[in-house]
Amino acid sequence: MKTTKSADAAAGVAESEREEMEERYERVVLSVLMGLGSLVECEPENENSQQYAAVDAFPDSSSVVRMMQSSRGSFRRETYNLVGKFCQFAPSLVLPPGNETERSSKLISLATLIPNLLASEKDPSNFVSLLELILTYVSLFRGRESAESTSNTNLWESMDPSAFTKALSKALRRACCGAPATYWGPMILPMVASLPQGEVEKGDKTDHPFPLVVVEGLWEGRKSAVGAMDTSAILSSVAECVTYLMLRRPKDSDTTFTTESWTACGQLFLDCLSYFLNEAPYSGFGPGASSLDELCTTIARDLIRLDAASFDDGTTDRGITQIQSFFWNHNGMQKTLLLAKRERQTNLKLIRLMSIIISLTPNAEQPSSHLLPSLKALFSEILVSSDARGNKSCTKEEVELILKIIQFCGAQTLFPIQKAIGVHPDTNQTSLSLEEFCVNNLIRWILIHATTAPAAIPTDFNIGKLLLLSIRPLHQQRQVWETILRELIKSFCDVSTLATGLCAMASDSDDIDLIRCRALDQFANELGNIFMDNFRRSHDLSHQPGDTDDPAVSYQGDMSLFFNSCVGIFDRKSILVSSSVIKQWVDLCCYESKSDRLILDDDEGSNSLLKALLLLGSSSENGVLTRDELVKLVIQSWVEGGKIWQQAVKNYHLTVESGNEERLLRDQIISAAALSLREDIRRKPPSDHAVMELTCQAWSKKAVRLLEISESGSLQSLGIDMDLCEKIRQRNDEEFLFLNLMYLLHSVDSYIRCRELLLSGSENQELFVNINSSIVDRENALLQPFQDRTQRNTQLIETLGGPSELTEYVQNCVVQCVDLLACHMKADKENDCDQILTALSYLVSLLFPSKWSSDSGCKDSIVAKDVKEGDTVWYEKAEGVRVKATIVKVHTDDFPNLYFTIKEENSPERQTVANRLRRNHVDSSEVRLNENTATSREYLGRYMIDHLVRPFVPTLHSQADLCVQHEVSAECINIVLSQIGMLSVGIGSVRYEIFQILSSVKSCFCEVIRNFDQHLEQASSVLRYMALAMGYGRFTKSSARGNLVDLKLSTDEMFTCLLDLYDDHSASLKERTAHMKSFHVSVAMWLAVATNEARGGDILRRLSGMISFMCDVLLSDQDGDSSMILMKAIIAFQVASKNCMDYSSVDSIHEKYVFQKITHCFVNILKTSTFWVETYASILKYYAKEVPGTALHAANIFSNDLYECLKFPMKRWCAFQLLMLHAKAFTTIISMEDVVIPSDTEVFLSEWKAGLDEEEATELEGDVRVAAAWLSGTMMTHIQDIGRCTSSSLTPESECYTLKLSEILVWMLFLEIFDNAGAVDMRNRSSISAFLQKTKATGAIMILSLQEADLDVGRKENIFECINPDFNSDLVLREVATLAVFRTIESLPTLVKSWFHDDCPRYSQQKLITFVENKVAPETLQRELVRIKDATSFGDMSVSGSAVSREVVATYQQDEVRFFQECITCIN
Repeated sequence: MKTTKSADAAAGVAESEREEMEERYERVVLSVLMGLGSLVECEPENENSQQYAAVDAFPDSSSVVRMMQSSRGSFRRETYNLVGKFCQFAPSLVLPPGNETERSSKLISLATLIPNLLASEKDPSNFVSLLELILTYVSLFRGRESAESTSNTNLWESMDPSAFTKALSKALRRACCGAPATYWGPMILPMVASLPQGEVEKGDKTDHPFPLVVVEGLWEGRKSAVGAMDTSAILSSVAECVTYLMLRRPKDSDTTFTTESWTACGQLFLDCLSYFLNEAPYSGFGPGASSLDELCTTIARDLIRLDAASFDDGTTDRGITQIQSFFWNHNGMQKTLLLAKRERQTNLKLIRLMSIIISLTPNAEQPSSHLLPSLKALFSEILVSSDARGNKSCTKEEVELILKIIQFCGAQTLFPIQKAIGVHPDTNQTSLSLEEFCVNNLIRWILIHATTAPAAIPTDFNIGKLLLLSIRPLHQQRQVWETILRELIKSFCDVSTLATGLCAMASDSDDIDLIRCRALDQFANELGNIFMDNFRRSHDLSHQPGDTDDPAVSYQGDMSLFFNSCVGIFDRKSILVSSSVIKQWVDLCCYESKSDRLILDDDEGSNSLLKALLLLGSSSENGVLTRDELVKLVIQSWVEGGKIWQQAVKNYHLTVESGNEERLLRDQIISAAALSLREDIRRKPPSDHAVMELTCQAWSKKAVRLLEISESGSLQSLGIDMDLCEKIRQRNDEEFLFLNLMYLLHSVDSYIRCRELLLSGSENQELFVNINSSIVDRENALLQPFQDRTQRNTQLIETLGGPSELTEYVQNCVVQCVDLLACHMKADKENDCDQILTALSYLVSLLFPSKWSSDSGCKDSIVAKDVKEGDTVWYEKAEGVRVKATIVKVHTDDFPNLYFTIKEENSPERQTVANRLRRNHVDSSEVRLNENTATSREYLGRYMIDHLVRPFVPTLHSQADLCVQHEVSAECINIVLSQIGMLSVGIGSVRYEIFQILSSVKSCFCEVIRNFDQHLEQASSVLRYMALAMGYGRFTKSSARGNLVDLKLSTDEMFTCLLDLYDDHSASLKERTAHMKSFHVSVAMWLAVATNEARGGDILRRLSGMISFMCDVLLSDQDGDSSMILMKAIIAFQVASKNCMDYSSVDSIHEKYVFQKITHCFVNILKTSTFWVETYASILKYYAKEVPGTALHAANIFSNDLYECLKFPMKRWCAFQLLMLHAKAFTTIISMEDVVIPSDTEVFLSEWKAGLDEEEATELEGDVRVAAAWLSGTMMTHIQDIGRCTSSSLTPESECYTLKLSEILVWMLFLEIFDNAGAVDMRNRSSISAFLQKTKATGAIMILSLQEADLDVGRKENIFECINPDFNSDLVLREVATLAVFRTIESLPTLVKSWFHDDCPRYSQQKLITFVENKVAPETLQRELVRIKDATSFGDMSVSGSAVSREVVATYQQDEVRFFQECITCIN
């Protein structure tokens, strides 16, 4: 190859051009070198030829040598590759054809060049190519040794082995200048194997043999390695080379390796092992970890080889056999292992090393291995170091290492262990047997690892299993295992730890018999009892944490893991407990408790024992559970529900699509579940309502779960049937049935499914009727409105989708309800008739919405006294036919019976009465009846008349024991008249039938009254029949405007008979017998529906006397039902009196007495209801507005009792309205000498006078006496109590500081009396103010009110509305407190100002100032101006004013001069 480079060919060439030329030159040279290599590779040399065919075309030797010595690294690297290919494909180019002295090759021999190349090469990227060249060249000679004479082809005759060894050792010491050792490391072993006999000379003495020198240089090269990967690769190469040297069989003439040399080789291997254990970094992942793992594998494999070679007695000339006493004993392997650092990484590397050794060893245990003494010593050293620690335990890594040692060595080899004691281990030793290790060290490790290193638990138990399996005989093996288990249980070992250990030990099915023992069975039984006790206790509503019945023994950990381990969930074939334990667990899970407060509904599936048993039963491989036990377990999962039930349905294929085999199991479960539901719903419900709700919710969930797996679920299959409804009505447990049913329906996924359950088919509809009758609220029926009594029914209907979705079912249900009621009436089952009757009325209201609105009479009817000439009205010619008319004249000649002349359009004038006049063209409250509903109405009306009315009409000779049937018959007439309606007319129609029946009853009544003394019971029954038929609505829906209007039945004769009876038999009617009281109640019921039709002042006056007479009888025992009926009669009387022109309630003594008696009942009655109070409030509102004197009369009598009523929320509004009437009208008529100061106030007065002089004390006593003249004793006591609550500077947290609405209301009443007293005499204000100042009530009430008041009210907001009699809502504390602040500032400005400066909290001052400016000042001025305008005591002086301009102008006249006085008020 001729290449010339012109020296400075162009001096003026630019630097860029020079660089380009340099690159071009390099590419050309490299291309030539690679091309020659490709040529040789494509055209290899013939094996029989002595010379390469195209040898003359190749460059000369000097060119190749120059390229190999070039300063360019790329040239050298490519030349190395080229020469390497020469050695491989054209060896004649590098080898002479004859002897060394007769070589005639063009290329010089590489033998003299290689040592120089090794010594001169410094480029890391070239070392791999160079070493490959050398290895190829060496292999070329080794291949020719077998084919030719050694004398002609011996490499080392032409190459100086000493120089080569030194050069190679030097390069390796430098780690090949940083070249990747993973590439060049594997090349070292072949080179070492190729080195000849001989030693490297250093001065006058010889040193180590050539291979050892190379290996030592390689070992030193670890210090120059670039990273952990290179270091691991170097150590792997060292270990392989040393192992090779110690294992090869040396030739007879080889005497270069002495004992010292073999010892050095062995030490190098031990150094590699020591470096691997102590210095090599171990991360467990990444490239470094893989290289370290390769090193570990190399060391393990070489150790196995060396161990096997050490037993070969026929090869004593091997190096390992010569140094095995050193290599395997105290100064060698033992020392290396024992001096290894006891760190986590070291232990992990030892574990990995032992794992590889075990995997590469044919037999698991090597009783004759040379590693045994070292591993036994290591095992002993680990135990000693663990005992020296504070907790006397091993780490997780040490435990794993011990397991590997036991697996390799065997327990019998390791035990007994000689443990060193103290400082001198050679003199002080103790022996540790295998059994002692198990019951001492191992148990201690397990207990400690349970809390510090849970991951070590499986290893601990695996160690125990290996040790136990080595114990003989078997009974001793079982004894040791039970001892371990009992000690762990006795130490309250974590249950999760035991479970994990058992799983680890049961990993091999051959070892199951070792684990099963009596101790494990006993513990499993105990743990099952504890778990189920805790589980039931957690679901017992009566249990509280810390109760005395809590278990004294409690184990920590995951019990589910233990149960799963015992029944073999992790290995279905490995059941660790006996069958008796399994059966005991089944009994524990399926124990039936009769406690009402134990609700096992468990959505989370926390019953781990049941879950484990169900999983065990789902395995077809074991026959531990019988079919009956399996059914019991599945039923228990059905009871608990949640995740456990879902898993059971899945595992046992309990869905509707299940196969024949699963169907049998499903049918058994459905049958048992249905029986359980039936028993549960028939059980007496819990008395605690909250517990009952939870019980019903749990029952409904179970019912839904049953419906999910049954093909045709129905309510009957869930235990809800006619018998249950009968029992519910007898026990009055309607709330229990209702809650169960509602929770069930709410759990169903759709309205359609709900309706299928309740309304599909006649049988379900009959049950639906029974359910509706059973859930009616029958308690205090007369004290509740119909809507409240049927509230449950309404909720049930809404759950089914609402009335609009049930139209197609309801008519059949009404018929079913009629039949059910008729059946009960005929069978004399009187106790249930009221609920069934209410259900019938409710079902009819669903089918036909209410025919009349509650205020239809007020909107459509006309009161005679309100009609004026010129009014436009509607004249009713016939029923449903109205024409427009104008009032022409009002006639009063028959006063008070007014009549009118009207003029219709295009018709002559006519005269009529108010009953024929209406306000509207069409009655807006009446439902238009279309033909579809007309047919249904006619059918149902006729059906009820035939089945419920006609057979039970009372007569003069009716039996007394049929009173219930009579009342039901009458209320059915009310349903027909007020809810169904009457469409047909004429003979045979429903209207005609009812009219005939009621006419006969009316005649019967008049006959009975004429012979009252003989027919008292019949009189009561017949009159009640008429009242109920005319719409009183005791158990049915009341008629809104009375059925008398629709039926046009005259009641004059009945009124006359009753009034005459009460006028003539007053003495006998006062008897307190039950029959007489029943008669008075019947009269009151009749008056409640018929008084509206009473006409004329004379009749009303007689009626007021009759009602007054009945009050003495009906209200004597404070009976809520009787008083309720009487109040309805009073309300009807109020309506009639308001519409009557010749009757006035103002001067009625009877009405005052009646309201007094009703108020007395209101004050003293204990058993009452909201409806009762609302009815009383309606009477109160009427009298407070229309006849205030009547209400004031009762308020004055019961004022003290009414103060107590303020403490009861239900009575508070009525009591306050009465007391406000009393306060506004109160005036004192007692002289100061007759005033008696209350005893409580006398005590306080004595305290107040202490420290005052005689004159001041006398003045104070006079002020208190004035206060006592205006304030009652009860009022003064309340005022003193208010002041006493905060007079001791109490904080809001104090117990006696109470926020009572009643106290603020009392204060409001006091302010009214205070203003009245000031209006009578201004001196009263100062006297009462002095009393207030002493009680400190002003400040107390201000603080009390400010805490609850909302002072951010608008200027136009009416704060007085909250106590207005027309304000329908209850009194609200926030609103009343705001008004109290206003009234206190308005009435007591001086006291409030003093309190504001002295005691008002700072956080309230600004809000109070703003409230005064924005609300109190303008509102007070406005109120004062109104009082001025309304005043009548100014005489000739007139006063006017404006709240806007704040001006007050007074005009008066003196003689003939008129004067004006103008005053402008300030803001504050």
